Amino acid sequence: MTQSNIDYVAGATASPEKIAWMERFIPHPAGSALDLGCGAGLYSSWLSNKAWQVQAVDVNQPPSIPGVKTMEHNLEKGLPFPDSQFDLVMAWDVLEHVSAEEALWRDLARVLRPGGILLGSVPHNADQRLRPYNLTFKHQIDKTHQREYSREDIETRMRRNGLNPIQADLKGPVSPQVFAEFVSIRPLRRPIARLIGAARRMGLLNFGELYADVFFAAGKPG
Repeated sequence: MTQSNIDYVAGATASPEKIAWMERFIPHPAGSALDLGCGAGLYSSWLSNKAWQVQAVDVNQPPSIPGVKTMEHNLEKGLPFPDSQFDLVMAWDVLEHVSAEEALWRDLARVLRPGGILLGSVPHNADQRLRPYNLTFKHQIDKTHQREYSREDIETRMRRNGLNPIQADLKGPVSPQVFAEFVSIRPLRRPIARLIGAARRMGLLNFGELYADVFFAAGKPG
């Protein structure tokens, strides 16, 4: 991938992890895609550059994105699209904001064509190991979130709505280098952070469930 693929509106930068997830799971050849909660249009633009026909939707009017149809729409009101219209549906950081979540899951499955792919991410709910230290994931204090999820939560919702789980992975590990900030001698913070980083890369630190997001991929039987 090139930087031009993932940089779009006003210097905003797409998540390399999300781009990698898309590259791993998007269907081939290119077809029609729905990008829900598109925000600045970073992922819509990336798909459009790869010959996808993209419909981008957000609660606020999306920016003008070359080669992409845009729509302002409140997802609490359902999806205004016919059945089996899209080969790919994306919902990055969307489901946790919607009160009518079950209705939206039904709509996600409905608008997918048989054989289509659903990709997305939601906030992870497992911060139990952080709480004794008065820490949590940043998203736990986001007042716009209705809920957080485990991998099992997501897989259950997929199956309940007739979708086949393909993958549900934890992403966004907590960075242990933050503990270097507690060192009282300031000049030692950077070398200690590097030491912690080296231990992390060597696999000496166990993150367990300390990941901020659940990425998922599901398919509609065809």
